[in-house]
Amino acid sequence: MKIGHGRACLSPSKDEFYLIGYKTPYRNAPAEGIHDDIYCNGLLIDVKGKKLFLASFDFLELEDEMVNEAKARLEKKFAIDRDLLLLSATHNHSSIMSYHKHWHSGVFDLAYYEFVMEQLVSVYQECLDSLEEATGAYGSEIITDYYGNRNHPGELADNEVTVIEFKNPKEEVIGAIVNMAVHSTVLSAKNNTLTGELAGNICRKLEQYWQIYPLILIGAAADSSNRHQRQGDDFSELERVSTALAREIAKIKRVEPLVLDQLTWQSLSHSSYNDMEITHKEAQRFLDSDSPLKNPGLIKKCEGILQRDHFYQQIEFGVYHLGKLQIYSFPGELGSAFGIEMKKASREQKALGIVAGYTNGFHYYFLPEKEYGLSFETIGNPVPQGEPEKIVGKLIQSAQLLGDKGTEGHADE
Repeated sequence: MKIGHGRACLSPSKDEFYLIGYKTPYRNAPAEGIHDDIYCNGLLIDVKGKKLFLASFDFLELEDEMVNEAKARLEKKFAIDRDLLLLSATHNHSSIMSYHKHWHSGVFDLAYYEFVMEQLVSVYQECLDSLEEATGAYGSEIITDYYGNRNHPGELADNEVTVIEFKNPKEEVIGAIVNMAVHSTVLSAKNNTLTGELAGNICRKLEQYWQIYPLILIGAAADSSNRHQRQGDDFSELERVSTALAREIAKIKRVEPLVLDQLTWQSLSHSSYNDMEITHKEAQRFLDSDSPLKNPGLIKKCEGILQRDHFYQQIEFGVYHLGKLQIYSFPGELGSAFGIEMKKASREQKALGIVAGYTNGFHYYFLPEKEYGLSFETIGNPVPQGEPEKIVGKLIQSAQLLGDKGTEGHADE
């Protein structure tokens, strides 16, 4: 196999821009400046001439329309299969708004949008130009004390962190993937300064250990954050937590060999329809209650849900099987229990499973049925109960079939 790595800055050149993320009045004013730059990191994996491209943006989310336009541009310029492009967001709540066409209070900036597209192309080109033979190794550890299940204080979420390292024949590290499941939200909603937040700053600090910036893929993090572990919510706390996590991640021993000698994949879709009858009843019950979870944001969310007469969505996701590595791709926020379940299913196949959440689009929260009504993520959630389990079932089944297939190409070929 061959590996190529690329990186490009996404910070705006204009003095006036707005932040995206928390839906608070603080974000209605222009940003106060740039604390640290935001980036797009890319990794290109070439298996016998078939290329898989992964890119991670220090953004809140990537809209479906933007993802598909970006894929079309990369396909046109580089002749890469659209299905082999995984574009992810780190879910940074202190990122820029300008690229987002449909944010509720947004100021869309076409010039910045085009700049992002150009930077993505440059990252792919850099990856292509830097391709060289490589070997892979990985390691995983459970990291505690810095984040956990934000809906169940004292409990872990998916706290397993996996590091994949690629080295060239000179034993130099030429690429790395860090897969972790935690919201990139150390700073409070009052912050109005651009930053790479937790994921971006961990990436920057890992470069000091590895002499290369890793690609950070945020996994099943819908109910995972450092909400109950914070010692503050300002930049000094961000410095403390990102420094500590980078140190712990760097300690993970990458000694298990990872041979990526084949590439198979399966693109999947799932549609769901909600007549809203049950959802309306649950939302109204919450509004009529004296629940301690009541806050202006959740009240507004439920009031909006009561105005919807139906809900329909079709989402696309996929599984990528590269020898011993299985990547689960999903365009939204999966509950941590699902991430644990999918990775366990991979281990049963003697494979390494990693989850790429917030990838190739963005669609709501997807939590286990038993969690409905217990938290912000599920109260007033139009995704019908039980649908997330069906989606995860499809992902696991496809991973199993790809593992059994063991031949190069698309699973439908």
